[in-house]
Amino acid sequence: MSIPSYPDSAKGLEHFVEDMLKFEMEGNQQEVELYEKSLALPDAEGWFRSVFGDDLGESITHVSAPKRADVQVHTGDMLAEQIAAKRTDIEVVRFDDACNDRATSAEFSFLFLRRRPEHLYDVRFRGSSGASLWAYFAYIDGGFRYIGNMKAMEVELYKSPHSEDSTRRIMKGGNVPAPKLIHKEDPDYPLGAKAAGIQGNVVIHAIIAKDGSIRSMELVDGVCDLAQPAMRAVKNWRYSPTTLAGEPIEVDTTITVVFALGAAH
Repeated sequence: MSIPSYPDSAKGLEHFVEDMLKFEMEGNQQEVELYEKSLALPDAEGWFRSVFGDDLGESITHVSAPKRADVQVHTGDMLAEQIAAKRTDIEVVRFDDACNDRATSAEFSFLFLRRRPEHLYDVRFRGSSGASLWAYFAYIDGGFRYIGNMKAMEVELYKSPHSEDSTRRIMKGGNVPAPKLIHKEDPDYPLGAKAAGIQGNVVIHAIIAKDGSIRSMELVDGVCDLAQPAMRAVKNWRYSPTTLAGEPIEVDTTITVVFALGAAH
């Protein structure tokens, strides 16, 4: 037995999930299990490396592993919860570019990590009791595969269990001097945003590595049209290394990038 073929589109994934819901409502666990099994991601590490680059790809493989394993056995339970909560209206959002008005700040930060334009999807369950999100999916080898719901920060800060790095990290402030910025790149002000009169601040949560580079970032606040160029620029900022008691440390900080009409960019 096999499941039908679904097209690589938002509607295709909507129909896929709607069929799963239907089988769960009917108590047809054999069909639900077939759909569960079809969500397995073949050659996970190879795919993640091809989309996110070697270093991040390896991290995502490990961070996503328990989430991907869970979907193989507990998707039916999750669907039953949606049915019980009367959240059975399905909406799927396709993300080609990170700059999508439907993306949350957490989604934007993760989608921004892609190194090649591989589109991803999320599934949104809606009903009288509220909404819930099921992310992320990719279309691989003729079917929808579940890649896991991850945040940019947990991926970028992942350390191999075999790593001997015992990095210390502090929050900026208190008795610790503010990191000194020694290299700054100004973001490009998108012409479309200028023409539309879009201005404001982009707030980024960042970890400054022991060598002063930006180790990881996630968007805290800011419109997408400005967030993309801001994060591209901040990724290349460099600080003087910060030390505490003579030892190099990482710094957990917040960076604000200002876009103001009439300012030089």
